[in-house]
Amino acid sequence: MHDVVEGRWEQSRRKVIARWGEILRRIEVRDEPGVLVLANVIDEFCEEAIATRLEVLHGRAPHEVDVLKFPKSAGLTGTRCVFCRGFQQQGGCFGMLASLNNLVMAGKWDDARQVAERYIARLESMRFADNVEPPVH
Repeated sequence: MHDVVEGRWEQSRRKVIARWGEILRRIEVRDEPGVLVLANVIDEFCEEAIATRLEVLHGRAPHEVDVLKFPKSAGLTGTRCVFCRGFQQQGGCFGMLASLNNLVMAGKWDDARQVAERYIARLESMRFADNVEPPVH
């Protein structure tokens, strides 16, 4: 029997939820730059995917230096996304950022709040558990 513990991905999920709580607060006060910056920078899932990628490739992969979640081409940034457990669990990246960005820039704050609330609900429904291997005697 394997014990299940809260690991790095679950900790990342909690940090993403906290950041999106802050995004929701900034939506409430109509802080356009604050919302856009917090929503579009590389998040905790991206950071964990980068670390996982480097571990799996034994540090032989180049470090990714982008600060934005998506490059201008809107394609995958290197191979980071394929190492993201959030990406894998959701069948792709969350994909709500484009609609959130458009709504915020158009001043549609009520709609932006709904997008952020749905994003948080999706995050809250996710669970990442790590299996702890039993000791071998």
